[in-house]
Amino acid sequence: MTWRELLEIKIADRGQAAVARELGYSATTLSLVRRDKYPAGIEQIAARVLDLYGEVDCPFLGHSIQAEPCRRISHGPVPTSNPKAIQHWSACQSCPHFKGAKP
Repeated sequence: MTWRELLEIKIADRGQAAVARELGYSATTLSLVRRDKYPAGIEQIAARVLDLYGEVDCPFLGHSIQAEPCRRISHGPVPTSNPKAIQHWSACQSCPHFKGAKP
């Protein structure tokens, strides 16, 4: 799925203003991007959409998960009370999707 498709799905679900807030852009910016009228490059917006709403194949779980929960688990504190969560977090630290930097 392309970043534009992801963007349109999220806007249809949550509304343009809410998605703009989640992405860190104004609703006007998203409106211009959607109409191909944005005067600047859209690479950063596209990357943010994929980063927030895209999916990654989780080797630990064996299926795709959204990028945000992936980042939250991999960059979060070490879980201490759930053995499965500890295993998952540990697997994340050597995962090819792990970027090594806080979001």
